[in-house]
Amino acid sequence: MISIQNTQLVVVDIQGKLSQIVYDSDNMLRNSRILIEGCRILDIPIVWLEQLPDKLGNTHPLIAEALNGLSPIAKSSFSALGNDKFVEQIERNCRKQIILSGIETHICVYQTAIDFIDKGYEVFVAADTVSSRSEENRHIGIEAMRQEGVKILSTEAILFALMKGADHLKFREIAKLVK
Repeated sequence: MISIQNTQLVVVDIQGKLSQIVYDSDNMLRNSRILIEGCRILDIPIVWLEQLPDKLGNTHPLIAEALNGLSPIAKSSFSALGNDKFVEQIERNCRKQIILSGIETHICVYQTAIDFIDKGYEVFVAADTVSSRSEENRHIGIEAMRQEGVKILSTEAILFALMKGADHLKFREIAKLVK
């Protein structure tokens, strides 16, 4: 089961025009922001990535605002684990459970998830925070990750699983986020 003490969030490439044209982008952006804010409330480390920001643009303002105070790591590899600075940050956080959010589901999110699995991490994808340019590619990416052992949940399911119960000190704050 996912735990606050062993989890970190990785936000993958929610940037530029692509973040606005992916399948169901409004819901993906809204749920990504809720997940980020929830993880911040629960003091879960967040690592934020941008794919070739000089070419693809900066992180969508709605997401960048939620990540205020953090700095993105620029990458060119599709898998985040192809970036040494990213790997160093992940290892420095000393947490073996990864929540993934971002775009595109079938490329960067998929390759990152599989590389984490191969390195012995437990990976959770918040399905309502990932997308691709087409609904079909989003579905293909989610199913491919599921077949490789990635746990597919929703933002709300992940946040409530982290708290374990309504007696958690941050329950009311999280409950307000998801309503």
